[in-house]
Amino acid sequence: MTLDRRRFLRNSAVVAGATLISGISDLEFETDTANAANPDIAHGSRKKPQVALTFHGAGDPAMVQKLLSIFKSGSTPVSVFAIGKWLQGYPTVAKQMLDAGYDLGNHTMNHYQMKTLNAKQVDAEIAGCAAELKKLIGNHGKWFRPSGTQYSNAIIRKAALKYGYNQCIAYDVDSHDYQDVGKRIVLADISKSIKNGSIVSMHFGHQDTIDAMPTLLENIHAKGLTPVTLTTLLGA
Repeated sequence: MTLDRRRFLRNSAVVAGATLISGISDLEFETDTANAANPDIAHGSRKKPQVALTFHGAGDPAMVQKLLSIFKSGSTPVSVFAIGKWLQGYPTVAKQMLDAGYDLGNHTMNHYQMKTLNAKQVDAEIAGCAAELKKLIGNHGKWFRPSGTQYSNAIIRKAALKYGYNQCIAYDVDSHDYQDVGKRIVLADISKSIKNGSIVSMHFGHQDTIDAMPTLLENIHAKGLTPVTLTTLLGA
């Protein structure tokens, strides 16, 4: 076989491979690419019908209490990534969530866009919230999620490890509730993506989240899925 012939066959294989990849949905391809580039935990086991509802902890405490009431009435365990400044303003909420058996973790001190910060600033953001958690609950919380980004980077991961967080927690389902898109869209965005092992990103302090929650829990159970804490989902 001539050299030109070998080159033709090789190039044809590359084109065929690219065509095959293009048949994969954009979401699936982008998610796989992101996970390969960012060694964060984005979901649990796909073999167990369990999901984790995770919340970015901040906002009007009255709205938070409404959500906590829904969780309590439905015996629904959740995981909360608290913002340090918010904890300073409402310290009793931390104990309330722990007493309910929920996971409580670190979501930075001020909720800045973490990927825009330098290493010193990133360190301070993680350290500040860790210190606040330790003051309130006696430890730095088991989990860490960077603010302002779905996935971490090397600078964030290095600082997180320094303060006892072995891996950063991402998510594979985004509710977009923080954009105040309306109950219907929040439910649709979750329903189209949630599956075994999913980690769902949601937020305190938004009315759409409160409005959607009762129906969301019904939908999750109708799919044969069970909400659990991150600790249970990840077996940690």
